[in-house]
Amino acid sequence: MEGDWKSDTRIAWGLIILGGFLQIGWSIGLAYTDSFTNIGWDIVTIVFLVLSMICLEYPMRMGVPFTTAYAVWIGIGVFLTVVFSYALGLDGTGFSWGMGVCLALIIAGVVGLKMTPVEYIEE
Repeated sequence: MEGDWKSDTRIAWGLIILGGFLQIGWSIGLAYTDSFTNIGWDIVTIVFLVLSMICLEYPMRMGVPFTTAYAVWIGIGVFLTVVFSYALGLDGTGFSWGMGVCLALIIAGVVGLKMTPVEYIEE
């Protein structure tokens, strides 16, 4: 039964989604590192980066194709980073309808990729 979790695609997709959420920590953390001179924010940024990458790497070992895993992972990360950047006031350019449409297209693409049937590698 040890190998059962490796074939569970729900766990793989859960990790990809978690990794997308973890991208918020490192991408926004970069704004606070002061060119990697603020050791506290440097550590936070690096920890979130490593955890996010691990959440991308394990699903690929579990059989999720790289292209789909990466597109969903980065799409979630981009969407959430933009939303949180505006919520925290890090982006002073203002939010527009055009940006909202583009973010909706990113989410539509992520959902479309997730819903597209793919064959998983069995080991």
